[in-house]
Amino acid sequence: MKINDEDLDLLARAKNAGLLSEHSITDEDLIKDDEVFERLSVAQRIQHVILFTSFFTLVLTGIPLVFPEAPFLHKLFFFPESFWLRGIIHRVAGVMLICVGLFQLVYVIVSPRGNSDFLKIIPNPRDAKDALNLFLCNLGLREERPKFGKFNFIEKFEYWALVWGIFVMAISGLLLWFQEAAIALFPIWVLDIIRIVHGFEAILAFLAIIIWHMYNVHLNPEVFPMSKVWINGKISKEELMEHHPLEYEEILKDRREKIEIERVKNLLEQVRRQKSDGKADPS
Repeated sequence: MKINDEDLDLLARAKNAGLLSEHSITDEDLIKDDEVFERLSVAQRIQHVILFTSFFTLVLTGIPLVFPEAPFLHKLFFFPESFWLRGIIHRVAGVMLICVGLFQLVYVIVSPRGNSDFLKIIPNPRDAKDALNLFLCNLGLREERPKFGKFNFIEKFEYWALVWGIFVMAISGLLLWFQEAAIALFPIWVLDIIRIVHGFEAILAFLAIIIWHMYNVHLNPEVFPMSKVWINGKISKEELMEHHPLEYEEILKDRREKIEIERVKNLLEQVRRQKSDGKADPS
């Protein structure tokens, strides 16, 4: 649509008449109190389920390699073929983890939703400022909590720690799985280091999930006893305003702009119809 001087004059009249004022469109008009928002899509929830299923299977079947003398393992793997079966299950879970990691990569590249979320979860300098301000707020040295967008600095840290963890565990796991090929490529002492890295990275990932992730999404008083986002993918307006206020404001802004644009379009169209019918004055 080409905008001319008459259109600009009409926009000025519309603004003076209050049609484009923030007060002409209230927040309640834009977002109803009972509206829910999609936090995680179906594809993201399926990835999450496969991820934590493979992760905990890997932990359970990998513990005997790190703590072979633990008494409870003898009760868990009590029959003769149990250790051989453990190895099979461990490898299957490892392939699942690699596949979900590769799927996430494709999802980020191909899916508009995945691409949009990926851009929002990239860390930036504001995250460091938010972390400091939240720390000061928890110490009582700052009254106002920092406002977060769709992903806060904790969620970003968890995501990138997960990406790093999958990469390290996948590479080291494949080298340990195909040891003959690994020995042909590297000295034997490299394989010993890889085995240590694989084990300690697994312990670190397990502790991070149990202590860090489980607390933030399930045991935190703000979401206790459990956030249901991983099940239904939904978040309420109240939760959005409390935990992701910048995302809430962004949604308000987008919806307000769409309504204002639609109003201006209708106004311009109305004036042009009046002119074509021989009515000179649009007001």
